[in-house]
Amino acid sequence: MNTSSKNKKNFLLLAIIATLAAVGIHIYLTLHFYEVKFGLGEGGSICNINALFNCDAVTASQFSSFLGLPIALWGVFTNLILAYFMFITHKNLTQDSEKTSRYTFLIASITLLASLVMGLISLTAMKNLCLFCIATYGLSIISFIGGLTSAKDLSFNQLKNDILDLFITERWVLGLLLIIPVFSFGSNLIYLDTHGLGEVEKIAAEKFANWQAAPVEKFDVNTGLSFQSEAINPVMTIVEFADFRCPHCKHAAPSLHAFAKSHSDVRFIFKPYPLDGTCNDGIHGGGDGISCGLAFAVICAEKVNKSGWAAHDYLFETQNQIIQAQSLDKNIDSLSTALSIDRDDLKKCIDSEEIKNQVKSMAKEGSDAKIHGTPSVFVNGKILSGGQMLPILEATYRNIKY
Repeated sequence: MNTSSKNKKNFLLLAIIATLAAVGIHIYLTLHFYEVKFGLGEGGSICNINALFNCDAVTASQFSSFLGLPIALWGVFTNLILAYFMFITHKNLTQDSEKTSRYTFLIASITLLASLVMGLISLTAMKNLCLFCIATYGLSIISFIGGLTSAKDLSFNQLKNDILDLFITERWVLGLLLIIPVFSFGSNLIYLDTHGLGEVEKIAAEKFANWQAAPVEKFDVNTGLSFQSEAINPVMTIVEFADFRCPHCKHAAPSLHAFAKSHSDVRFIFKPYPLDGTCNDGIHGGGDGISCGLAFAVICAEKVNKSGWAAHDYLFETQNQIIQAQSLDKNIDSLSTALSIDRDDLKKCIDSEEIKNQVKSMAKEGSDAKIHGTPSVFVNGKILSGGQMLPILEATYRNIKY
């Protein structure tokens, strides 16, 4: 083997590794897609860096799926098939290794083209970017170069003949390519069925119909945490009532925030509804004061240094530790340290009657609206059952806007 051939095989090996890395990233993005879409997640994505680089917002956008399936799921099986073709090309495991190398190049080209299209959409039609998605775009370039350098007798006529042969002598290749849509749709159905989400579109239509018939409640949009409050005449104003020790509220938080971030004409307002009778007259039977204290702390974080949403996210992300600690003082200490808020300023605010009355007032709004648990999501003043799920939010958004 001459030096040039050896270098090509080594680069093809690198391309195989890059393609398998892309498979791993796409698996993560697929699972995260389902978590965000159906409100199943334990927190935000690990690639949520700031307002611009936010994978949750990208996942919540209309561009994250194709034919009803996560784009990332298509990526999993496309890259698996590509890795297989690269491997048999590298090891010369077929009778016509030259033709196989050209099929490898064609699949790598399709993968690169898909990456270019998604990259262009990200730059022109979206206001958020996903670092993991960008990583897969880069890996597709390496895969393409590997396929290009390893392809033998590469010419337009040869490629044309190879494509025609898919339906004649190389049906095994066509069969492997059909694995991509078959396994993608099959995997999606299995996931939805195993999680009881198989009829989510039908459920979304029913929830919208119930929303239409629900009475309109009045909420003070100037209290609570507000995201995109600058939106003029928003299509949707989402008001969520939640408790920071409620597991379902933790799962709902990433989906609701991601939906608002991916829709510039949606305003999202969070109002604490502590399941704690010490500050919520709608809860009978008393309480330990911790849920109330956490609610006070978040509103104070916003008042002291405009970090209310950061406090909101931190408390949900560390919910398990908060529950285990069973101490409001420990929770306040960890919150002030994490957000670099002076503990004395935070504690002084928490103990003030002004903040306590604000939280009590917001909790009363929820009680007056007859909410039966947390999270409770209202859209334009009407209760939206299942409103923490993106398909239900999207269906409601489309019907209101169009």
